[in-house]
Amino acid sequence: MCHDGFVNSIPDPLSIADVHVSLPVADLDAASRMYDLLLGESEGLRWAASNATVALRDGRTDADAHAVEPTVDLTVADYDGAAALLRRRGLTLADKDGAAAIVGASPLRITAGPQVRPTGRMLDHIVLTAPDADRAVALLGGRLGINLRLVRELGDGMCQLFFRTRTVVIEVVAGAPDAGDHLGLMGLAWRTDDIVAERHRLAGAGLEVSDVRTGRKGGTRVCTVREPALGTATLLIEQ
Repeated sequence: MCHDGFVNSIPDPLSIADVHVSLPVADLDAASRMYDLLLGESEGLRWAASNATVALRDGRTDADAHAVEPTVDLTVADYDGAAALLRRRGLTLADKDGAAAIVGASPLRITAGPQVRPTGRMLDHIVLTAPDADRAVALLGGRLGINLRLVRELGDGMCQLFFRTRTVVIEVVAGAPDAGDHLGLMGLAWRTDDIVAERHRLAGAGLEVSDVRTGRKGGTRVCTVREPALGTATLLIEQ
């Protein structure tokens, strides 16, 4: 229906915003202590930033010797509507515990939830790997409708794809020889206002942190938290 030359706004049931990451770790106590230092106090092994949450799970294999895999939940405004839309777009979903896993696109899932409450920490971007760029664009840009903002060629058939939800950048490294045949979680990058002070604070608390270096993006400085106990590669970025 038109009014004064404009089409009435149609709500987007996807409207993907925040990211919730669940990480399997070998040592819950050690990982919990490190995330307390990195992100502040937790609520039951769950840490909240302004636009993301991180939760820890026991990473030991289950009774059937299946490896516990990380999950990356994309929050949507309308869970039922989003699930129906994605099924119409040809995706197969497996509903479990209030989340819809995208079959064949592990670790991605769709879940409902309000935006994460404001805190002093912000997730700058999450990094995924993909076997090739076309499949990543078809899934994230096409079926999930996430805005593709930049493609950066890396050579040797590899590239970086930068997608943006309303609150989070999703970087995909596509075409790496060790990427496997599906999506994978590569790492998390946390924003800081003063990377020198933050590096000093974390190193002083006993974490292994690299020297500060110039980031690939102009005007940024980064350093790496080299702690496998965190469950994924972890970067600090100032911009």
